[in-house]
Amino acid sequence: MREFEFIKQIKKNIKYENPDIIKGIGDDCAIINFNKSKEKYLIITSDSLFENVHFNKDYFKPWEIGARSMAVNVSDICAMGGIPLYALVNIGYPGYIKQSYIDNMFNGINDFGGNYGVEIIGGDTISAGKIFLSITLIGEVEKGRILRRDAACAGDSIFITGTLGDSYAGFRILANKKNQRELSDTDYLLIKKHILPTPRYVEGRLLAESGLLNSCIDVSDGIISDITRISEESNLGAEIYAQMMPISTSTYITAKKLKNDPIDYALYGGEDYELLFTVNLKNKNILIKFADENNIDITEIGKITARKGIYVVKNGNKKKENYKKVWKHF
Repeated sequence: MREFEFIKQIKKNIKYENPDIIKGIGDDCAIINFNKSKEKYLIITSDSLFENVHFNKDYFKPWEIGARSMAVNVSDICAMGGIPLYALVNIGYPGYIKQSYIDNMFNGINDFGGNYGVEIIGGDTISAGKIFLSITLIGEVEKGRILRRDAACAGDSIFITGTLGDSYAGFRILANKKNQRELSDTDYLLIKKHILPTPRYVEGRLLAESGLLNSCIDVSDGIISDITRISEESNLGAEIYAQMMPISTSTYITAKKLKNDPIDYALYGGEDYELLFTVNLKNKNILIKFADENNIDITEIGKITARKGIYVVKNGNKKKENYKKVWKHF
Protein backbone atom coordinates (compact mmCIF):
# COMPACT_ATOMS: atom_id res chain seq x y z
CA MET A 1 0.00 0.00 0.00
CA ARG A 2 2.26 2.77 -1.30
CA GLU A 3 -0.19 5.50 -0.26
CA PHE A 4 -0.18 4.42 3.41
CA GLU A 5 3.62 4.10 3.46
CA PHE A 6 4.05 7.46 1.75
CA ILE A 7 1.84 9.20 4.32
CA LYS A 8 3.70 7.49 7.18
CA GLN A 9 7.01 8.75 5.79
CA ILE A 10 5.69 12.30 5.50
CA LYS A 11 4.44 12.21 9.10
CA LYS A 12 7.87 11.09 10.33
CA ASN A 13 9.52 14.10 8.73
CA ILE A 14 7.08 16.74 9.95
CA LYS A 15 7.16 18.01 13.52
CA TYR A 16 4.64 20.57 14.77
CA GLU A 17 5.94 23.36 16.99
CA ASN A 18 2.82 25.53 17.02
CA PRO A 19 0.58 24.33 19.90
CA ASP A 20 -2.50 25.57 18.04
CA ILE A 21 -2.13 22.68 15.57
CA ILE A 22 -4.31 20.15 17.38
CA LYS A 23 -4.17 17.55 14.60
CA GLY A 24 -2.13 17.65 11.42
CA ILE A 25 -1.57 14.86 8.90
CA GLY A 26 -3.60 11.69 9.40
CA ASP A 27 -7.26 12.64 9.63
CA ASP A 28 -10.05 13.80 7.31
CA CYS A 29 -9.19 17.40 8.20
CA ALA A 30 -6.43 19.25 10.00
CA ILE A 31 -7.62 20.73 13.33
CA ILE A 32 -6.50 24.24 14.28
CA ASN A 33 -7.19 26.12 17.50
CA PHE A 34 -7.57 29.39 15.59
CA ASN A 35 -9.12 31.54 18.30
CA LYS A 36 -8.66 30.52 21.93
CA SER A 37 -11.56 32.71 23.03
CA LYS A 38 -14.04 30.66 20.99
CA GLU A 39 -15.43 27.20 21.59
CA LYS A 40 -14.71 26.00 18.07
CA TYR A 41 -11.86 24.53 16.08
CA LEU A 42 -11.02 25.46 12.52
CA ILE A 43 -10.95 22.34 10.32
CA ILE A 44 -9.30 22.27 6.90
CA THR A 45 -9.34 19.62 4.19
CA SER A 46 -8.19 19.33 0.60
CA ASP A 47 -9.14 16.88 -2.16
CA SER A 48 -8.24 16.66 -5.82
CA LEU A 49 -9.97 15.10 -8.82
CA PHE A 50 -8.09 14.23 -12.00
CA GLU A 51 -9.52 13.37 -15.41
CA ASN A 52 -9.59 9.62 -16.19
CA VAL A 53 -8.68 8.81 -12.59
CA HIS A 54 -11.66 10.22 -10.66
CA PHE A 55 -13.99 11.01 -13.55
CA ASN A 56 -14.37 10.43 -17.27
CA LYS A 57 -15.80 13.09 -19.57
CA ASP A 58 -17.68 10.35 -21.45
CA TYR A 59 -19.81 9.68 -18.35
CA PHE A 60 -19.76 12.98 -16.46
CA LYS A 61 -21.33 16.24 -17.51
CA PRO A 62 -19.20 19.31 -16.69
CA TRP A 63 -21.61 20.47 -13.96
CA GLU A 64 -21.38 17.01 -12.36
CA ILE A 65 -17.58 17.07 -12.36
CA GLY A 66 -17.62 20.35 -10.46
CA ALA A 67 -20.33 19.26 -8.05
CA ARG A 68 -18.53 16.00 -7.31
CA SER A 69 -15.28 17.80 -6.52
CA MET A 70 -17.10 19.87 -3.91
CA ALA A 71 -19.05 16.89 -2.57
CA VAL A 72 -15.97 14.85 -1.64
CA ASN A 73 -14.54 17.82 0.27
CA VAL A 74 -17.79 18.54 2.10
CA SER A 75 -17.87 14.85 3.07
CA ASP A 76 -14.53 15.23 4.90
CA ILE A 77 -15.96 18.08 6.97
CA CYS A 78 -19.06 15.99 7.71
CA ALA A 79 -16.88 13.08 8.88
CA MET A 80 -15.61 15.30 11.68
CA GLY A 81 -19.06 16.56 12.64
CA GLY A 82 -18.31 20.01 11.28
CA ILE A 83 -19.87 22.79 9.25
CA PRO A 84 -18.26 23.75 5.89
CA LEU A 85 -17.68 27.48 5.39
CA TYR A 86 -15.14 28.64 2.79
CA ALA A 87 -13.44 27.15 -0.26
CA LEU A 88 -10.34 27.80 -2.34
CA VAL A 89 -10.68 26.29 -5.82
CA ASN A 90 -7.81 25.40 -8.17
CA ILE A 91 -8.69 24.38 -11.73
CA GLY A 92 -6.39 23.12 -14.48
CA TYR A 93 -7.45 22.30 -18.03
CA PRO A 94 -6.13 22.07 -21.62
CA GLY A 95 -6.51 25.08 -23.90
CA TYR A 96 -8.74 23.20 -26.35
CA ILE A 97 -11.54 22.80 -23.78
CA LYS A 98 -14.37 25.25 -24.52
CA GLN A 99 -14.89 28.03 -22.01
CA SER A 100 -18.57 27.09 -21.69
CA TYR A 101 -17.47 23.64 -20.46
CA ILE A 102 -15.25 25.16 -17.77
CA ASP A 103 -17.98 27.65 -16.81
CA ASN A 104 -20.47 24.81 -16.30
CA MET A 105 -17.91 22.89 -14.25
CA PHE A 106 -17.34 25.87 -11.99
CA ASN A 107 -21.11 26.36 -11.68
CA GLY A 108 -21.30 22.80 -10.36
CA ILE A 109 -18.72 23.62 -7.70
CA ASN A 110 -20.51 26.80 -6.68
CA ASP A 111 -24.05 25.39 -6.81
CA PHE A 112 -23.25 22.26 -4.81
CA GLY A 113 -21.21 24.17 -2.25
CA GLY A 114 -24.04 26.68 -1.89
CA ASN A 115 -26.34 23.86 -0.77
CA TYR A 116 -24.10 23.52 2.30
CA GLY A 117 -23.42 27.21 2.89
CA VAL A 118 -19.95 27.14 1.31
CA GLU A 119 -18.60 30.41 -0.10
CA ILE A 120 -15.75 30.40 -2.61
CA ILE A 121 -13.12 32.92 -1.51
CA GLY A 122 -10.29 32.37 -4.01
CA GLY A 123 -8.12 29.90 -5.89
CA ASP A 124 -6.07 29.56 -9.06
CA THR A 125 -6.38 28.50 -12.72
CA ILE A 126 -3.58 26.97 -14.80
CA SER A 127 -3.04 25.23 -18.11
CA ALA A 128 -2.81 21.44 -17.84
CA GLY A 129 -2.74 18.37 -20.06
CA LYS A 130 -5.93 17.02 -18.45
CA ILE A 131 -8.72 18.53 -16.40
CA PHE A 132 -8.08 18.59 -12.68
CA LEU A 133 -9.82 20.22 -9.75
CA SER A 134 -8.32 20.77 -6.32
CA ILE A 135 -10.41 22.27 -3.55
CA THR A 136 -9.34 23.34 -0.09
CA LEU A 137 -12.35 23.54 2.20
CA ILE A 138 -12.39 25.33 5.53
CA GLY A 139 -14.98 24.64 8.21
CA GLU A 140 -15.56 24.74 11.94
CA VAL A 141 -16.70 22.38 14.66
CA GLU A 142 -17.43 22.69 18.36
CA LYS A 143 -14.44 21.63 20.46
CA GLY A 144 -16.43 19.18 22.54
CA ARG A 145 -18.04 17.50 19.54
CA ILE A 146 -15.27 16.93 17.02
CA LEU A 147 -15.02 13.42 15.53
CA ARG A 148 -11.53 12.04 14.87
CA ARG A 149 -9.94 8.91 13.46
CA ASP A 150 -7.43 8.39 16.25
CA ALA A 151 -9.75 7.87 19.24
CA ALA A 152 -11.07 4.34 18.64
CA CYS A 153 -10.80 1.95 21.59
CA ALA A 154 -10.33 -1.82 21.73
CA GLY A 155 -13.75 -3.44 21.99
CA ASP A 156 -15.57 -0.64 20.14
CA SER A 157 -18.36 -1.70 17.81
CA ILE A 158 -17.94 -0.54 14.21
CA PHE A 159 -20.95 1.00 12.46
CA ILE A 160 -21.70 2.36 9.00
CA THR A 161 -24.45 4.68 7.77
CA GLY A 162 -26.53 3.80 4.72
CA THR A 163 -25.65 1.08 2.22
CA LEU A 164 -22.33 0.08 0.68
CA GLY A 165 -21.24 -0.76 -2.84
CA ASP A 166 -23.79 1.42 -4.66
CA SER A 167 -21.18 3.77 -6.12
CA TYR A 168 -18.99 0.94 -7.36
CA ALA A 169 -22.02 -0.79 -8.85
CA GLY A 170 -22.80 2.43 -10.71
CA PHE A 171 -19.22 2.59 -11.95
CA ARG A 172 -19.33 -1.00 -13.19
CA ILE A 173 -22.58 -0.31 -15.05
CA LEU A 174 -20.93 2.66 -16.80
CA ALA A 175 -17.80 0.67 -17.57
CA ASN A 176 -19.79 -2.28 -18.98
CA LYS A 177 -22.60 -0.48 -20.79
CA LYS A 178 -22.97 -1.23 -24.50
CA ASN A 179 -26.05 0.78 -25.23
CA GLN A 180 -27.47 3.64 -23.19
CA ARG A 181 -31.00 2.46 -24.05
CA GLU A 182 -30.33 -0.86 -22.29
CA LEU A 183 -30.04 0.82 -18.89
CA SER A 184 -32.89 0.42 -16.40
CA ASP A 185 -34.21 2.92 -13.85
CA THR A 186 -32.25 1.01 -11.20
CA ASP A 187 -29.07 1.32 -13.27
CA TYR A 188 -29.54 5.08 -13.49
CA LEU A 189 -30.03 5.30 -9.71
CA LEU A 190 -26.73 3.52 -9.06
CA ILE A 191 -24.95 5.61 -11.70
CA LYS A 192 -26.24 8.76 -10.00
CA LYS A 193 -24.81 7.57 -6.68
CA HIS A 194 -21.44 7.10 -8.34
CA ILE A 195 -21.43 10.40 -10.20
CA LEU A 196 -22.69 12.64 -7.39
CA PRO A 197 -22.34 11.34 -3.81
CA THR A 198 -24.35 12.83 -0.96
CA PRO A 199 -22.23 13.99 2.00
CA ARG A 200 -23.72 12.89 5.32
CA TYR A 201 -24.00 16.41 6.73
CA VAL A 202 -27.07 15.96 8.94
CA GLU A 203 -25.91 12.54 10.14
CA GLY A 204 -22.44 13.89 10.96
CA ARG A 205 -23.81 16.80 12.96
CA LEU A 206 -26.29 14.67 14.88
CA LEU A 207 -23.79 11.91 15.64
CA ALA A 208 -21.26 14.49 16.82
CA GLU A 209 -23.85 16.16 19.02
CA SER A 210 -24.77 12.80 20.56
CA GLY A 211 -21.33 12.52 22.17
CA LEU A 212 -21.49 8.73 21.72
CA LEU A 213 -18.85 8.18 19.03
CA ASN A 214 -15.18 7.44 19.66
CA SER A 215 -13.94 7.76 16.08
CA CYS A 216 -15.25 8.48 12.58
CA ILE A 217 -14.19 8.66 8.91
CA ASP A 218 -16.02 8.94 5.60
CA VAL A 219 -15.80 5.98 3.22
CA SER A 220 -13.91 7.16 0.16
CA ASP A 221 -11.60 4.25 -0.70
CA GLY A 222 -13.69 1.38 0.68
CA ILE A 223 -14.41 -0.09 4.10
CA ILE A 224 -11.16 -2.05 4.30
CA SER A 225 -8.96 0.92 3.42
CA ASP A 226 -10.81 3.33 5.68
CA ILE A 227 -11.06 1.07 8.74
CA THR A 228 -7.31 0.60 8.28
CA ARG A 229 -6.91 4.36 8.62
CA ILE A 230 -8.91 4.42 11.86
CA SER A 231 -7.02 1.39 13.20
CA GLU A 232 -3.57 2.72 12.39
CA GLU A 233 -4.30 6.20 13.75
CA SER A 234 -5.65 4.57 16.94
CA ASN A 235 -2.79 2.01 17.10
CA LEU A 236 -5.26 -0.89 17.05
CA GLY A 237 -6.77 -3.48 14.69
CA ALA A 238 -10.25 -4.49 13.55
CA GLU A 239 -12.50 -7.37 12.57
CA ILE A 240 -15.01 -6.80 9.79
CA TYR A 241 -18.03 -9.09 9.43
CA ALA A 242 -18.41 -9.41 5.66
CA GLN A 243 -21.89 -10.88 5.72
CA MET A 244 -23.23 -8.00 7.82
CA MET A 245 -22.49 -5.46 5.08
CA PRO A 246 -25.61 -3.39 4.27
CA ILE A 247 -26.01 -3.96 0.53
CA SER A 248 -28.94 -2.58 -1.46
CA THR A 249 -31.00 -4.92 -3.60
CA SER A 250 -29.96 -2.92 -6.67
CA THR A 251 -26.28 -3.40 -5.97
CA TYR A 252 -26.75 -7.08 -5.17
CA ILE A 253 -28.55 -7.68 -8.47
CA THR A 254 -25.97 -5.67 -10.44
CA ALA A 255 -23.02 -7.55 -8.94
CA LYS A 256 -24.63 -10.93 -9.62
CA LYS A 257 -25.49 -9.91 -13.18
CA LEU A 258 -21.83 -9.04 -13.75
CA LYS A 259 -20.76 -12.31 -12.04
CA ASN A 260 -19.15 -10.48 -9.11
CA ASP A 261 -19.44 -10.94 -5.36
CA PRO A 262 -21.65 -8.12 -3.97
CA ILE A 263 -19.76 -8.32 -0.67
CA ASP A 264 -16.59 -7.32 -2.52
CA TYR A 265 -18.41 -4.24 -3.82
CA ALA A 266 -19.18 -3.29 -0.20
CA LEU A 267 -15.73 -4.04 1.20
CA TYR A 268 -13.52 -2.68 -1.55
CA GLY A 269 -15.64 -0.58 -3.94
CA GLY A 270 -15.30 2.79 -2.23
CA GLU A 271 -16.70 6.23 -3.02
CA ASP A 272 -19.90 5.65 -1.05
CA TYR A 273 -19.06 8.58 1.27
CA GLU A 274 -21.03 7.04 4.11
CA LEU A 275 -19.82 7.55 7.69
CA LEU A 276 -17.78 4.73 9.23
CA PHE A 277 -17.53 5.10 13.00
CA THR A 278 -16.90 3.31 16.28
CA VAL A 279 -18.72 3.39 19.60
CA ASN A 280 -17.96 1.97 23.03
CA LEU A 281 -19.93 -1.19 23.86
CA LYS A 282 -21.61 0.46 26.85
CA ASN A 283 -23.01 3.12 24.51
CA LYS A 284 -23.98 0.82 21.63
CA ASN A 285 -27.63 0.36 22.52
CA ILE A 286 -27.95 4.05 23.38
CA LEU A 287 -26.54 4.88 19.93
CA ILE A 288 -28.93 2.49 18.17
CA LYS A 289 -31.87 4.12 19.94
CA PHE A 290 -30.54 7.61 19.16
CA ALA A 291 -30.14 6.74 15.48
CA ASP A 292 -33.65 5.31 15.31
CA GLU A 293 -35.15 8.40 16.92
CA ASN A 294 -33.30 10.66 14.47
CA ASN A 295 -33.93 8.56 11.35
CA ILE A 296 -30.25 7.73 10.86
CA ASP A 297 -29.81 4.43 9.04
CA ILE A 298 -26.90 2.54 10.67
CA THR A 299 -25.58 -1.03 10.64
CA GLU A 300 -23.06 -2.74 12.91
CA ILE A 301 -20.34 -4.36 10.78
CA GLY A 302 -17.46 -5.25 13.09
CA LYS A 303 -15.36 -4.46 16.12
CA ILE A 304 -12.07 -2.77 17.03
CA THR A 305 -9.45 -5.15 18.44
CA ALA A 306 -6.32 -4.81 20.54
CA ARG A 307 -4.60 -7.11 18.05
CA LYS A 308 -3.28 -5.07 15.15
CA GLY A 309 -4.18 -5.84 11.56
CA ILE A 310 -7.50 -6.00 9.72
CA TYR A 311 -9.30 -9.36 9.70
CA VAL A 312 -12.33 -10.20 7.57
CA VAL A 313 -14.80 -12.77 8.89
CA LYS A 314 -16.73 -14.46 6.07
CA ASN A 315 -18.70 -17.71 6.14
CA GLY A 316 -17.28 -18.48 9.56
CA ASN A 317 -13.66 -18.07 8.42
CA LYS A 318 -11.41 -15.29 9.69
CA LYS A 319 -8.61 -14.14 7.37
CA LYS A 320 -6.13 -11.32 7.68
CA GLU A 321 -6.68 -8.74 4.95
CA ASN A 322 -3.97 -8.82 2.26
CA TYR A 323 -5.12 -5.64 0.45
CA LYS A 324 -5.02 -7.27 -3.00
CA LYS A 325 -8.55 -6.08 -3.82
CA VAL A 326 -8.44 -2.58 -2.35
CA TRP A 327 -8.22 0.59 -4.46
CA LYS A 328 -4.60 1.68 -4.81
CA HIS A 329 -3.68 5.22 -5.84
CA PHE A 330 -0.24 4.13 -7.10
